[in-house]
Amino acid sequence: MNDAGFDVVEADEGGSGLELAAQRTPDVVLLDIRMPGLGGVEVLRRLQRLDAGLPVIVVTAHGTISGAVSAIRDGAFEYVTKPFRNEHLVETVQQAMARRSAVRCPSAGGIRDALTASMGQSPAIQALVAEVEAVASTDYSVVISGETGAGKEVVARCLHVHGPRANHPLVIIDCGAIAESLTDNEFFGHEKGAFTGAGDRRRGSFEAAGNGGTIFLDEVGNLAPTGQKALLRTLEDHTIHRVGGTEMIELDMRVIAATNDDLRDRAKSGSFREDLFFRLAEYVITVPPLRARTEDIPFLARRFLESARASLGRPSIDIHPAAFDLLRAHRWPGNVRELRNVMRRAALTTSDIITPDLLRVGGFGTNAPAVPPEPVSAGAASLGHRVRDQVRAVERDAVVGALEQAKGNKAEAARLLGIDYKTYRTKLKMLT
Repeated sequence: MNDAGFDVVEADEGGSGLELAAQRTPDVVLLDIRMPGLGGVEVLRRLQRLDAGLPVIVVTAHGTISGAVSAIRDGAFEYVTKPFRNEHLVETVQQAMARRSAVRCPSAGGIRDALTASMGQSPAIQALVAEVEAVASTDYSVVISGETGAGKEVVARCLHVHGPRANHPLVIIDCGAIAESLTDNEFFGHEKGAFTGAGDRRRGSFEAAGNGGTIFLDEVGNLAPTGQKALLRTLEDHTIHRVGGTEMIELDMRVIAATNDDLRDRAKSGSFREDLFFRLAEYVITVPPLRARTEDIPFLARRFLESARASLGRPSIDIHPAAFDLLRAHRWPGNVRELRNVMRRAALTTSDIITPDLLRVGGFGTNAPAVPPEPVSAGAASLGHRVRDQVRAVERDAVVGALEQAKGNKAEAARLLGIDYKTYRTKLKMLT
């Protein structure tokens, strides 16, 4: 790599590699899967939390199709198996660096181009652009409000990339996935020997972002009371100390939070700390649900379809005008994320044109007439496949219905269904 003109820094195990990444802010990471200490999968996940825009190229001698799919799903830029051609690896690194450079040096169109290219051109999105433009260049703490899947993380990344801290990490914390007993460890890290199993010092998310970066608190409304108290203290003091440590660490960072709850109402009712709400909400941005901007549905459907078609290596796929009518009529409880998954499933099951009947497979469609059963033929789906499709449709209705009943709160939806939060999130991603 040095011969190709890259400045290379090496680490011989996962923990030291994470420390180097935090200290040096690399442009690209080459990551093995099997190595001493932390495994490559866990290192990949922590790198994504440390710097969500960091391209990670997984290089391994133990390559499988499922491993490649898993790595890409976990956020890897590319998956390269050994043995490999040197020129191929160099080309992959160059592509990753080009993407990193494009993120750090956005086009002259700036925020408007970035958001309209990913979200659409409707009046609701134009109003959203104006809100983001008003606060992006400041250091204000921002609360982004909106339903699940509406695009809150897209807005958060845009604020970071087009803000004064774009050359520093964006660190993401999923507040709904943190067990109450582990909040301090996730936020602040720990010293070696701080508790049983703490074999090495670990930097927390705030320390990772605290040297000029941005911390993104996703689903902040799901924080337990102890987590809210710890967060408020951190935002007021701008300092932390690791679990088991006494050294005070000063923080220099911007705070962006996202929620699918009305935090103002929750603060009034006492279920969310009012002092924390006012500390976070120096500026509030509301992301409109997809049903409030149906003008964007054709654009988004085509974009998701093209992306899916390209990843599958399929020829051009068209959308029947009547299919657009069906898409516009749907209520989209899962918002843009649901539309993306609908188009990906459609791309997988057709090779030429997407029709309303194809979209209805699996129960999709609001108030759509039922499709009469076709006679069984030699080429018809097996009974097992039909049963699985029906089970999937029922499960999807339960998952989405619980989310609607919980008013978009995924943790509450999981409680309503009697399953844990991580299982619920997995099912929501798979089924919508």
